[in-house]
Amino acid sequence: MAFSEPRSPFFKWVVSSAQHLSAENRQILLANLFTRTASIVFASICEISVCATAYYLYPGRHLYAFWGSAVVALLITRLSLIYVCCRWSARGQPTPTSAFLLVSILWSAVFGFGSLLCNISGDHTLFLLGNVCAVGVIGGLAGRNAGTPRLVLIQITLILGLLGLGAALSPGSGKLVLLFEAPFCAAGFFTVALRSNRDTVALLMARESSHRLARHDSLTGLPNRARISELLLERTEAGSAKPEHSFAVLLIDLDGFKAINDSLGHAAGDQILQEAAVRLREILPAGGLVGRLAGDEFVAISDGAAHSNDVRALAGRIVKTLARPFVLAEARVHIGASVGIALYPEHGKTGPQLLICADRALYAVKRNGKSAFAIFDADKHASDESLSLLRSDLEGAMQSFNGLRMEYQPIVDLSDGTVSGREALLRWTHPTRGELSPVAFIPTAERTGLVLALGEWALLQSCTEAALWREPVAVAVNVSPVQLREESFAATVASILRKTNLSPTRLNIEVTESVLLSDDIATRRNVAQLRSLGIALSLDDFGTGFSTMSTLVRFSFDKLKIDSSFVMDSVHRRESAAVVRGIVALAREMGMPTTAEGIETPEHLEFVRACGCTHAQGFLLGKPERADEIPRLEETFAEPGIDKGQEVG
Repeated sequence: MAFSEPRSPFFKWVVSSAQHLSAENRQILLANLFTRTASIVFASICEISVCATAYYLYPGRHLYAFWGSAVVALLITRLSLIYVCCRWSARGQPTPTSAFLLVSILWSAVFGFGSLLCNISGDHTLFLLGNVCAVGVIGGLAGRNAGTPRLVLIQITLILGLLGLGAALSPGSGKLVLLFEAPFCAAGFFTVALRSNRDTVALLMARESSHRLARHDSLTGLPNRARISELLLERTEAGSAKPEHSFAVLLIDLDGFKAINDSLGHAAGDQILQEAAVRLREILPAGGLVGRLAGDEFVAISDGAAHSNDVRALAGRIVKTLARPFVLAEARVHIGASVGIALYPEHGKTGPQLLICADRALYAVKRNGKSAFAIFDADKHASDESLSLLRSDLEGAMQSFNGLRMEYQPIVDLSDGTVSGREALLRWTHPTRGELSPVAFIPTAERTGLVLALGEWALLQSCTEAALWREPVAVAVNVSPVQLREESFAATVASILRKTNLSPTRLNIEVTESVLLSDDIATRRNVAQLRSLGIALSLDDFGTGFSTMSTLVRFSFDKLKIDSSFVMDSVHRRESAAVVRGIVALAREMGMPTTAEGIETPEHLEFVRACGCTHAQGFLLGKPERADEIPRLEETFAEPGIDKGQEVG
C-alpha cells in the first residue's frame, strides 16, 4: 500500500519536511495522515457540540447553522477521502492526497471561524466552550501529526489566528487573558509539533541506518550475505517471469589468506580484503554486483556473463586480478583466488540452489590445486562428498557426538548485576583443526540437513545440563531455520523437556529474522506451540536481518538481542550508537527487555547501560564455560561476602 505524494508545489512543500529520508520511510510519514480516523471524528464531534450549543442559545443566527453544516460536510468529505485513498492505494492507483490536504486546511479554517463566532458572541458560555475546544484540538494536532509538521503549523496558525481575532473583537474582559496567553500557547504547540516530528524522523533515520548496516559489510562496504540473498531472490523471481533472463553466480575464495592473516595480523588481512573488494568491483561488467559472504569468501552476480564463454572470460580476469601482488605496509604479498560458477536457470532456479552449485564447483577447484575456476558440472561435482571441507568430518563426529560439547555464557541483569540466564553455545574440537566455533560448521550442517540431528542433540544436552544448575536461571538455545521448518520440532522440544525435567519457563529459544523470513505455515505453527508451552522466544542479532519492523509486527517476542557488531562499533561510530539507542527505545515502547551482545570493554558496558538496555553479555561479564565448571562458579558466587546484587563493571 502506497499513497501518492502531492503533485502541487504547495502541497508537496507541506508534506516534504523529511526529504532526506528514504522513499519507504517518507511513505510511513505520509500514511499517518490516513490512519487518524478516530481523532478526526472526535475533534469534529467536539466542534459539532459547540455548534449545537450556540444554535440552541441563539437559534436566529444563521452563521451558527452555516458553521455546523460546514463542519458536518467537511467531516464527511475527509472520511470519504480517507476511504478512497486507502482503497486506491491498495490497488496501486494514484491517490488524491492533495485533495485531502486541502480539505484538512479548510477544516482548520472552519474551526477557527467557529472560535471567532464564539468569542464575538458576547456570551460567556460560548466564549468558554469555544476556546476550551480549540485549545484541546490544537494540542491533539501538535502531538498527532508528527509526520507532517508544516501541515500542523498551518492548521494551528489558522485556528489560533481566527481565535485571536475573535478575542480582540470580544466585548468581554476575558479577552485580555486570552490575548496575553495566545502567543505563548502558539509557541508551545509549535514546539511540541516540531519536537515530535524531530523524534519521529530520528527514529526512522536510525531504522534506515540499521537496515543499511545490516545489508552491507562494515569492512569492505560490499553487500553482505543477507543482501546477496535478497538480490538473488529478486533476480530469480524476475527470471521466473521472464524465461530468457539469465545470469551467473561466481563464488570467489581467496587462496592463502589465512596464512597471511595469521602471520601479519588481522590489520593486514583487513587491508587485503578491502583491496580485493576494490579490484572485484572494477572488473565486473556493467550491471554486475559483488558482495562478501563471510571471511575471505566473495560472490559476484553478473548479467553480462550468463553464457559459458562470457563467464569463463570473467572468471579468468578475476583469477588474474587477484593474483597480482598486494602491497601492504609490512610486506608485499601474493595470494590467489579460486572461483566456482553456477548459471541461472541451467544449474538452479533459486538463490540457495545456485550458491550450493557454485560452492560445489569451488570445492572441486580447491581440491585440484586452487587459483583456477570451474563451472558447475552435475556429473563431475554431484559426487563430491561435501559441500565444504568439513562435511565428512562433521558426519563422523555426529555418529557418536565425539568432540562436540556445549558451553554457556552468562547473561547479566544490569539492574542488579546478577546472572539471569546463560546462552548455550555449541563447540567442536576437531581432531586435526582444533577448536571450531559454530560459524565454521553450522552453515555446512544446514546445507546438508545434518543440522536437524545436531540441533536436537544440542537442545537435549543444554536442557539436561541446565536442570543440574544450582541457580534456576534460564538457558537460551539457538535454533536453526531448518529446525523450525520441521513439522515435529515443537513436539521434539516438549519431549526433551519431559525427559530432562526442565521447566518450560527456564528454556529460551533464540531465533534470527531469517528464520521468520519465509513466514511459512510450519514455522508459524511451531512458534505458536512453543509459546503455548510457556517457552520464551527471543529475536537474536536484531537489526542485521531482512525485515526488522514487519517481523516485530507479525510475531510476538519476549526479548530482543542487539547484535554485537552494533555494540562493539558504538563507541567509535556515531551511526552504530544511534542504531543501538533506536533499538532500545523501540523495545521499551513495545514492553520488551533488551540484551546487548559483545560487551568486551567497560566503555561498551557503560554505553549500553546509559542507553537503557536491561541485560548484557560478553567477555567482560563472563566467558563461555563448560557445564562441569558452572557448579563451581555458582558456589564461588554464593560464598559469604559476595554480594549477588553488586554492580557489574
